[in-house]
Amino acid sequence: MPPTPVTPKPPRTTTVTPRGLAAYEPGPLDDDLESVELVEVDLGDADLDGRTVSGCLLRRCALDGADLGRARVVESVLEGCEAAHLRVARSAWRDVVVDACRLGSVEAYETEWRGVRFEGTKVDYLNARAGTWRDVDLAGCRIGELDLTDAKVERLRLDGCTVGTLVVGHARLTDVDLRGARIDVVEGLTGLAGSWLTSEQLTLLAPALAAELGIRISG
Repeated sequence: MPPTPVTPKPPRTTTVTPRGLAAYEPGPLDDDLESVELVEVDLGDADLDGRTVSGCLLRRCALDGADLGRARVVESVLEGCEAAHLRVARSAWRDVVVDACRLGSVEAYETEWRGVRFEGTKVDYLNARAGTWRDVDLAGCRIGELDLTDAKVERLRLDGCTVGTLVVGHARLTDVDLRGARIDVVEGLTGLAGSWLTSEQLTLLAPALAAELGIRISG
């Protein structure tokens, strides 16, 4: 029998540094974005549905209402961007960094994220229902609600994060490291199977977990 692991497997992420960037020329977004630097560009309500964003740097851009549904985002960095509402449902992200962004509601259901890192980012509501996440790292983030209902998640780490509500009903988790997070409420507690917690976190969750499993405590 193989030995029981003593720590979860960490996410496998790479350094993302887009190079050889051309300046963005304002105009209709009729094509994919490739190796372009966008600085303080207003992309509010931009229609990027089904497009490819590859090797790009978006710095301090306004993304409110932008639609990246079914988009393919590869080896790109979003830095200091803001959006009250961002749509990325059914998109595929690989080797992407989201740094110091301020996001409200993010529709990210049924996404495929691989090698994605969020750093110092605030998200009010991240709807990742039925998503497939592999090698995702969240560092120093504040998330009001993270909804992983029905999601398949492998090698996710929350380091120095605060989460108001974590929803994991029917989630399938493998090597999900929650030890570095402060989580106020967990919904769907049985979905935590495959995650790692500290003894202190488990103690705080014990009453809710007992209620979820129908355990009665006396004495």
